[in-house]
Amino acid sequence: MKPVVTISGGGIIGCYISLRLDSYDIDSLIIEKSINRTASKEKIRTLTLNPHSKKLLDDLGIYVEKAKIKKINVIDGEGSGQIDFSSTDINSENLSYVVFFDDLQSALQDSVIDKTLYETQIQDIQENDINKPCEVMLSDKQKLSTQLVAGCDGRNSNVARISGLEPMIGDYQQTAVTFVASCDLEDLNIAHQIFSEKGIFAIMPLPECSEQSTHTIVWSIDNSKILNQTPQDYVKENISYFEEKLGIKINIHSNILSFKLVNHHFETYVSDSIVLIGDAAHSIHPLAGQGINLGFADADVFCEELINAFEEKMLIDKRLILKKYEIRRKNMNHIMLKSMDFFVDLFRSENLYIKLLRNIGLSGVNKTEFLKNFFISHASGKNKI
Repeated sequence: MKPVVTISGGGIIGCYISLRLDSYDIDSLIIEKSINRTASKEKIRTLTLNPHSKKLLDDLGIYVEKAKIKKINVIDGEGSGQIDFSSTDINSENLSYVVFFDDLQSALQDSVIDKTLYETQIQDIQENDINKPCEVMLSDKQKLSTQLVAGCDGRNSNVARISGLEPMIGDYQQTAVTFVASCDLEDLNIAHQIFSEKGIFAIMPLPECSEQSTHTIVWSIDNSKILNQTPQDYVKENISYFEEKLGIKINIHSNILSFKLVNHHFETYVSDSIVLIGDAAHSIHPLAGQGINLGFADADVFCEELINAFEEKMLIDKRLILKKYEIRRKNMNHIMLKSMDFFVDLFRSENLYIKLLRNIGLSGVNKTEFLKNFFISHASGKNKI
């Protein structure tokens, strides 16, 4: 087999890249270590797609059920500061869209199943001359000749390990929980986010509303709060705080999933024929739901550069393609990472002066159209380079 691009990881971003390249007759092969399709049937995890990510999927005919968010209400739970983001602020129909992780992954995996090798992974990569294909050895003893290897295999990327690239890792000292619930919020197109001593709490509409489940909740909790109890018990004991803040009753209708929160990024995304994309290259705090959107933005730029090279000439310059991708995406991703770190530190502070400043800051931004549009345009994907 001699694919132009060998993709490590058959998740959402890896499958998107393969489907996008296939639409331009650029051959790719996905290497996935799991046993066939990996999506579960629980429908608990959700993703928040910005308009740019949604368009990328629409352009390839990938459609799944979505809940539309037209407004986000952000509240400082310890004070009076708040800010509202609306789709009208950026002249868009919607701010974002909530989808079930399982639905989107299944739809993408189905679309490229004929280009996926399951139950194997990349074991080694042997580089030749930069203008020649490299050799990829798989754990099932198969060998591939390929121009590029795209690491789309998540935070603990196997491809990053093989390349020798070293990540910079940070620990938020927080645990995220997520679950689906029913509540009596009147407007199903509004999301709410509350920053408080109980954690960072976000509640958003679900794409398939029913009596049993109308909303998804993502809640980040400081680890110091759960030293002597499980995250699940903490949720049950403290959810009344947010019910009171929002004036609603929340009934949990699923398992409560939990995972530790860390961030990571690489100083370089490229090594010879290898490129890191999405979570393989970087991960951030989920408070703004931007992790998946950064991954789609990475994938879009990578595909753009490769497609442009194929349309211009037969012999592709791997080094130039990958360097252009890195230049266009690394700084943008780093800005988002630092922004999320700043907000996490700001809203977990117990300093009275900082609490006062953040209340003034939220209210001030809410009244300043330029600042609101800057933040919201960046989050919506409009600031793609």
